[in-house]
Amino acid sequence: MKERKGDGVPAPIVSRPDSARIHPTGVFDGSRAMQIINILRRQHAAEVVVDFSDVEGFEPFGVDVLLRELASRSAPGATIRCCGVPPCVTDCLDEIGVAVSSSVRHPRWAPWAP
Repeated sequence: MKERKGDGVPAPIVSRPDSARIHPTGVFDGSRAMQIINILRRQHAAEVVVDFSDVEGFEPFGVDVLLRELASRSAPGATIRCCGVPPCVTDCLDEIGVAVSSSVRHPRWAPWAP
């Protein structure tokens, strides 16, 4: 199997006491979703932003894994906000109450030129 760009590399994290920012790369599949979930479970910041702008594509299984985890979070914890996601993922995040904002940069997955 050909290794995809970004496979096996943990998502970069920029963290301060009040906020953290996670930048996944490559293809957002089940493995990448589990990396993000594990980071979210260990994060102690008041707000966590997951910036998907550098993701090259979204596999349905990866999106489903992340959505199930976010929907099942019952304990109070960090506020999670996502940016740089496609409209179909934005709709699903809205349904479970996760804040979505536009990305500062042009997302790699977008089929149109910046």
